Amino acid sequence: MADFHVQPESVHAEESGVARFQCQIHGLPEPVISWEKDRRPVDTTNERYTLLPTGVLQITGVREEDSGKFCCVAHNSAGVKHSAEALLTVSGSQSSVYKEPMILVGPENLTLTVHQTAILECVATGYPRPIVSWSRLDGRPIGVEGIQVLGTGNLMISDVGVQHSGVYVCAANKPGTRVRRTAQGRLVVQAPAEFVQPPQSIARPVGTTAIFTCQVQGEPEPQLTWLKNGQVLEPGGHVKLRNNN
Repeated sequence: MADFHVQPESVHAEESGVARFQCQIHGLPEPVISWEKDRRPVDTTNERYTLLPTGVLQITGVREEDSGKFCCVAHNSAGVKHSAEALLTVSGSQSSVYKEPMILVGPENLTLTVHQTAILECVATGYPRPIVSWSRLDGRPIGVEGIQVLGTGNLMISDVGVQHSGVYVCAANKPGTRVRRTAQGRLVVQAPAEFVQPPQSIARPVGTTAIFTCQVQGEPEPQLTWLKNGQVLEPGGHVKLRNNN
């Protein structure tokens, strides 16, 4: 593993607010991230603690007992590495005082290839606690297949396909009102080129027309080149190219 290229940073949060830590590290095999608090493993069965596959740790409804030193632990078959420690300090708040909904962290722009997993993060604060919802900017439904909500409002799309490409909007609503804040991120899903209909061998009498058809799909749109006996075939004379295929 290399050194951590993103280290967790110390955070100050109000009671019943939100705290977030992140770390990033590269290695082969890809390291698995876990977290420690005061040198002990974080209890991820606590529903207020959400560990995202990206290595981000979110703590919602923060309490005084959450104060402490947090450390990111990366491990793979080649070894274990500990990040620097980051301190979470919690101060009392007048929790009954109205606070506007606010999005602390919204979804990032992502470019993935088909069959990967997309994690769209949304961390919102406010009192009363805002309700997080997701939509697509183009109005198309997000669907339910392969879709999971992690924690209080993060969206995970498993086995992404080209149809998942688009701009995703995270909204934080004050309950029972139309007061809302939004953040958005673009998901681009790329697919390798593949042949849908390759050209077929044909026989034709001299002087007639021979047509070869080739259909491909992929994202971005694949570029086609025709070869004859291994040499690039340029249109011209009695060779014509229609629709580039």
